[in-house]
Amino acid sequence: MQNTFINLGIIITYILLFVAVLSALLFPLIQTFSNLKAAKSGLIGVGAILVVFIISFLISPAETGPFYDKFGISPTLSKAIGGGLFATYLFFIGAAVSIIYAQVARFFR
Repeated sequence: MQNTFINLGIIITYILLFVAVLSALLFPLIQTFSNLKAAKSGLIGVGAILVVFIISFLISPAETGPFYDKFGISPTLSKAIGGGLFATYLFFIGAAVSIIYAQVARFFR
């Protein structure tokens, strides 16, 4: 009897988790596509982030070597890891530059 309640609780939890994930993905999409004019700046930002990731992936080298072979890292995975690191560096530099620019602009006002 006790196992039945535990199994029922787990099944209900999975169903509610599925509904929550579906709602978290579906409602923002509905809101975005119902008013594209208001969502334009957000979509431009997402597009810019995707462009940075794509460019980072494309310029990343596909290195291989004993370390990569030891852990089973393929050249494609190596390229993806390098691209992710390069994109992270670019975003960090962009954030630092924007903070410095904001402080300098405020100083001269």
